[in-house]
Amino acid sequence: MKITLINGEAGAIPASHRALAYGDGLFETIYVDHNGPQFLTDHLNRLLSGVEILNLAWSESCTDKLLNEISRLVRDITVPHALKIMLLRNYPGRGYDFDPQQQTTDVVLQLADYVKPAWAEKGAKVVVAETYINENQTLAGLKHLNRLDSVIARQFARKNNAHEALLSDAQKNIIEGSMCNVFFKVGSEWLTPSLKVAGVAGILRQQVIEQNAVQVREIHRDELANVEAAALTNSLIGMVPVVSIDNRILSEKVDLNYNWNL
Repeated sequence: MKITLINGEAGAIPASHRALAYGDGLFETIYVDHNGPQFLTDHLNRLLSGVEILNLAWSESCTDKLLNEISRLVRDITVPHALKIMLLRNYPGRGYDFDPQQQTTDVVLQLADYVKPAWAEKGAKVVVAETYINENQTLAGLKHLNRLDSVIARQFARKNNAHEALLSDAQKNIIEGSMCNVFFKVGSEWLTPSLKVAGVAGILRQQVIEQNAVQVREIHRDELANVEAAALTNSLIGMVPVVSIDNRILSEKVDLNYNWNL
């Protein structure tokens, strides 16, 4: 099953839309099952943070309407689905500029069946991408529509027979994977990269940080040689153990039965 609603109705995005031309918008991807949308409040808070930074047209009544539409869309869900929310700036003029008083925001909801990939249960083979992530402190943490870094990294992973590719900044500090946040175990400590200059502040990443002893700091590529265990997280696949980094088999595998307080 796949359902797409644009402003509450079936429809299509016109070819002239700013979201297609400039990636001018935000999105969230949410795991949904018989218990409803997982971490919905956290996803909504990140979305609203992006609304403020991008200066999208939005109000409290828009939030209420969005929540009502989500509730209606997922009320009969009994098996895993992926819910995607997109907020797209709509403005009639050409070019990058826009008049804040004349803009509107299109709300796109997509609901589709979700099946976790087989490798998520067995563990992920990870490589370090050759390309660097675009750095922008203003956009760091947001899940905006400009995802070309991830597109290129996914192809690098595919070419190297890996499940995920890690992206670095210009100083060769690891930031994130193409679709996941990452945690490393070095000695007795668990670490996760700082996202001050780039990256997506993942919802599950934040849950792990808040409820477990995890140090957030810069992690240089050279430190990967000392990593004994690692894990990937995102909202759909959950937490996945890493079995290798650049073909080096890790000495430990993350125990998913360990109480991660999630």
